[in-house]
Parts: sequence; structure tokens; C-alpha cells
Amino acid sequence: MGLQNVAEKIFNMDESGFDFGGKGEFVIASAKKTTKSNPPRLTGNKKERLTTAFCVNAAGEMIPPFLVYPEPKPLHGDFKEGAFPGTEIIFTKKGWMDAAAFLQFLQHMDRHVSSERPVVLLIDSVSSHMSMEIFQFAKEKQIELYRLLPNATHFLQPLDNGFFGQIKKSWNGVLRQRLQDDPGAKATKTVFAELLNKSIAAMNLKRTIVSAFRITGIFPINENRHGQELFATAKSFEAEAETHIDSPQKIAAQEALKVFAGVLSTPVRATYSERMLEGYDIERSPTFNAYRKLHRRAFGTTIAASSLTTETTTIEIAPTISACCRLPIATPRPARRKIQLPSHVTDPHHIKSVCLKSLDKARKLADKEQKAKAKFEAANNRQRCKFCKKEYPNNDVGAVNWVACDHCDAWFHTVCIGEIIIPIGEEFVCMFCEI
Repeated sequence: MGLQNVAEKIFNMDESGFDFGGKGEFVIASAKKTTKSNPPRLTGNKKERLTTAFCVNAAGEMIPPFLVYPEPKPLHGDFKEGAFPGTEIIFTKKGWMDAAAFLQFLQHMDRHVSSERPVVLLIDSVSSHMSMEIFQFAKEKQIELYRLLPNATHFLQPLDNGFFGQIKKSWNGVLRQRLQDDPGAKATKTVFAELLNKSIAAMNLKRTIVSAFRITGIFPINENRHGQELFATAKSFEAEAETHIDSPQKIAAQEALKVFAGVLSTPVRATYSERMLEGYDIERSPTFNAYRKLHRRAFGTTIAASSLTTETTTIEIAPTISACCRLPIATPRPARRKIQLPSHVTDPHHIKSVCLKSLDKARKLADKEQKAKAKFEAANNRQRCKFCKKEYPNNDVGAVNWVACDHCDAWFHTVCIGEIIIPIGEEFVCMFCEI
């Protein structure tokens, strides 16, 4: 599309939550703890927060914020008083960004972005941003959606690299200043848009946005901004083998234990070894007490597999006990296939494939419903009049006059086919078979 060097047409969108409790500043104080609990927050409820979607471009411009409030929608009150010009407020069930809300955001973006299209919008891979209606609307308005690499938005998304940190810092400062001016005032939904506007005005907006795009290497394009190690697969389950260096005392104790165990007979040596593996800690014979002391000096108090016995002990279980102690057999579940989305989700080929998949899914669902319906009718032994589609059970046949077609075996009410008289021994052919 040739938009790599057009900063005004490269946008990034993401949403974040703003809590009403705020965050205190760092202060110099005594290290001694004088209170049993942290001082309470006076600016508002820490657990209450509102979702705000921001959209900025690489030229340092920001479209008006998009606020998502939880339902129900109040009948009175102006939530946009003192808000950033053009701010949009919608209400959802839980106050979260869902697919319908994101579609409304795209409509909001379409109203505030220049008519010179196309434009590029970088988004994350959250499920609320992925639906057929969203793709079709974006394609119609020439908003090309590109999703960022999953699990890499912390260093690839401009809004996460500088913008949200600065505006949250400014937001907390506005809440503290409001508390100093009026100690009884609290941040609420009614004044949220006004306080957010003050937070935006208190920050260097253009410089912050331009710096965020430069840090991520998106604009200007810098392919060497991030090293390959950031994109490598995590090795969280590969732990390095620990190397333990035994002290001379442990080595001497291990040698003494080998000599001591060599004097014992094989059954006694196996019994002592099993006792140590089981954590046996009861005073027994003097010989076992000496063996236990040497074993603890050689291997510590932790249970360790003894390398003194070379013979393996096999325990045989009776068939009756084995039948009563059967363990459940784990049945492997087939792995769910994850839908692989392309980076350019509004590409015509991707939209066509999504349409075909949706159509195939609808066909399978229709076939499944039809089979279930036929199975239900067969199980309940019910018949339908092919003309009026009404159901009548077989036990009510005597109460209703109806006739069956000798060609298609379909049943009809005599009222539906005109109360015709069929002589005994003659065939009846319905109007559907005569055509």
C-alpha cells in the first residue's frame, strides 16, 4: 500500500483501565513501620475502574478517547461535561470492550480520521477485535487492520511503550490534586471524562506518541530495534542440572557406609536401605542405628536413593489385590486446533476464507438440527401432514381423517386435499407426486 513512510496514516489502538483509587507518590519517610496496615486511599474506590480506548498515529496525533461504561445507562447526568472534544461514551453489560463495542469504535474512528484512505490500524489479537462484521466494515471504510505478533505487544505496541505509562502517571497526579483542593471529593463516573481530559492536557502528548512509535521500531521503520532473542521460544521448563560438590566429610562417610554395608548380609542390607528410603525413624538394633547415622552423614536428612545395593527388589502383588487397586487409565484428548490468523486480517483472501468457514459451519449446524429433529420425530412416533405441516400422533388417527400417498408415503388430511373419496382398492397419488 506504500504507507510505510506516511506517519499520518499509521495508527495504533488499544484499551486500558483507569481505576478511581489512584496511586500515591513516592515519599521519603522512616523505614520503621508504625502502622499495622497501609493508610486508606481517599480518592475513590480502588476496585472500580473504567475502560478507555485510545487511538494514535505515528505523527503524534490522537483521535478523541472512546470510553466504555458498565450498564445500566443513567437517565440523567451529562457524562461528557468537560471531556476531551469529540469523546464518545458507550455502555456495555460489564463495561468491557467486546466485539460490538469494537465495531462502534471503528465507526468512531471513521468519523475522526481524514478521508484520505487507506489507513493502517495496528491492533492486538484479543478475541473482541476479531469478527466477520469488523473485518467487513473496516474493509468498506478502507481501514486496513493488522494484528501485532501475539505475546509481543509489550515491546511492539506503541501505546504500551510510553503512552499508557505517562497518561496513568498524569491521571494519578490529577486525582491527588483534586483531593488536595477538595478533601471530600471523589472520582466518580460523572466526572471521569473531565478528569481524563485534564490528564491528557497535563502531558506532552505529541512528543510521547512520537517517542512510543520510535521505541517500538514501527516508525521510522527500524528492523534492528529488537534482537532475535525477544522472539525466541521461552525455555521456562528447561532447568540447568544442578551440580553439587560433596564435602570431604561426606565423601569419607560414604566410603565408610559402603564398607559397613559390605559386612551385612544381603537381606539385612536391603531391609536397611528400604527403611532409609521410607524415612524410617524408630530406634531399632544398634547395628541399624549405626547404619542410619552413617547414612545421614553421607546423604543428609533428605531421602535419597541408595547406591549401595546392586540388587533390585521385586514386589509381587496378589491378583485379587491388583484387581481391587486398578488405577484410572488416562485417555489422551485430541489437541484443539488453534485458528491461525494472518497479520493482515482485512486481506480479501482472509475475508473470503472466513466467509466460507462461516457458511460451512452454518451448513453443518443446519444438518445437525435436521437430523436431531428427524430423530426426535421418530422417537415420539409422530407424523406430519405434508400440506399443512401439523403434527398428529398415531394414536389419534381415528379422530382425524387423513390418507397416505401410495408413491411417497406422505400423509395428508382429507380436509387439506379437498375431502376426496378414494374407492377401496385404488391407489392414491398426492398432488406433489403428480407434478
